[in-house]
Amino acid sequence: MNRYLYIQFYRNKSYIIALLFLLMAGLMAIYTGKKFLDRNEDIISRSGAFQKESIERNTKFHKDDLGLVLYYIKFNLVNETPRLAALNIGMRDLNPSIQGVTIRNLEEQRYNADFYNPANAAVGNFDFSFVVVFLFPLVIVAFCYNLISEEEEKGTWKLLSVQSGNLQKFLDQKMFVRLLAVTAVYFALIIIASVWIKIPLDSYYTAFIISGWLYIILWFALCRWMVSFRKTSAQNALILLIVWVGINFIIPMSSNILIQKLYPVHESLKAVMEQREGYHNKWDEAKQPTMEKFYKAYPQYRNFTVEENDAFTWTWYYAMQHMGDLESAKSSELYTEKMQKRNQAADYLGYFLPNLHTQLAQSHLAKSDMNNHLQYASSLKKFHEKKRLFFYPLIFSGKSAESVNWAQQTIEVFKFSSSIKWIQILLPYLIFITLFIILSQYKYRKLC
Repeated sequence: MNRYLYIQFYRNKSYIIALLFLLMAGLMAIYTGKKFLDRNEDIISRSGAFQKESIERNTKFHKDDLGLVLYYIKFNLVNETPRLAALNIGMRDLNPSIQGVTIRNLEEQRYNADFYNPANAAVGNFDFSFVVVFLFPLVIVAFCYNLISEEEEKGTWKLLSVQSGNLQKFLDQKMFVRLLAVTAVYFALIIIASVWIKIPLDSYYTAFIISGWLYIILWFALCRWMVSFRKTSAQNALILLIVWVGINFIIPMSSNILIQKLYPVHESLKAVMEQREGYHNKWDEAKQPTMEKFYKAYPQYRNFTVEENDAFTWTWYYAMQHMGDLESAKSSELYTEKMQKRNQAADYLGYFLPNLHTQLAQSHLAKSDMNNHLQYASSLKKFHEKKRLFFYPLIFSGKSAESVNWAQQTIEVFKFSSSIKWIQILLPYLIFITLFIILSQYKYRKLC
């Protein structure tokens, strides 16, 4: 019987075309991810050369004025991009993987993102996770929606009931054939991605593969339960498509609107405006109040005094710049806090929506999620402060550009380390799969 079911399945040209469609879509997604990584690496390598060139050019023309040199020079911090990010680009298509900052005020610079193509920024990238989450379920629905109804509509169901000793086993074998076919395509794409993109087979990649496969099994379990109601083929297809549209679009969009209402984020723009007002207004204000606030933040620089009648000094200028960041610090912290709450709300919602859980879990494993972006932003703030504290004493004491060993000022890399929470990743899949199998098993007993 198994051999007959395999032959029957693979002789159906529609099924073969659907599998080829999945394979081609997966290959296109892998290619998109490969191009993303190549572009990312190219930007990083060019940024290193540009930073070196910028340092050489500015130190050549302004070698006697270190404050002016550092007004222009940007120092780059790279957000390390793992090879796995090619399969789930996530937030990386909106947030830059490298950002350059001067030692001037930070808040205005940190929100300068790399919107290299507004169209891509609007629709996102066609990555491998998109194919798994959105396209694989459609093919699974097409394979399974008429598992029982087809036999009934052909008039062969009663004949099968008489000839087959175990109808449940027969139906499960038909579904197993389809599961093997879809699984074969999935793992073929995984192998191709591993070789083509050179993704290391570590624990992150292993968890990524397992989560995608369990998501596929979950949809087969859902179809098993749905067809057990013995609806017509049209009804089964319609119900499964409504479920697909509901969990992929309607519920997430509605939830996103609710999350935005609960946690409105206006602080990024507010922080930029506050820091701009914070340092622009200082041009028309007395210098001493600004310097006193600066000395309070950094008492080690109190010996670098600024007189009220001084026309212009770099000590006052960079102190004024930092005041802009201090005056917008509260808004910046609120922005980060609200984005973390939004991310947590999405995580909780994912426990009830397997598709959302898959996207969030895989973006976490690929280090392309919101948490990675927030950690990178925090690291950028520390990186900026480290540069400021290194150069402040040199600028304030009137050193020239030649006093700095510029060869040490190279690109730095932020490496985000996160643990794999296996239970949180796998448990939602196992719960839903078990639930659908139990529910369908109850119906199958009455059916068979």
